[in-house]
Amino acid sequence: MQILASHIAKELEQANHCAVYEPELSRVWPPSGKAREAKVAVFAEHNGWRLRFYKDGLCAIFDKAPAG
Repeated sequence: MQILASHIAKELEQANHCAVYEPELSRVWPPSGKAREAKVAVFAEHNGWRLRFYKDGLCAIFDKAPAG
C-alpha cells in the first residue's frame, strides 16, 4: 500500500489528479464491490487526498483534498 501511496503522491506533485487502474488496485484491494470503494476512499482520506472517481473494474482517480 505504501508503494501505491508513493506513486500517487509523486503524480500529484506534477498533476491535478492521478488515475490508478484495475491491475494496480487489485494488488492492494481484491475486487469486492461497494466495500472496496469505501476502503479506497479511506486510503485517500488518510493520505490527504480525495477519491474523485471510482469505477469498479476500471480505475480510481485521486486528487488533492480541498482545503478547509
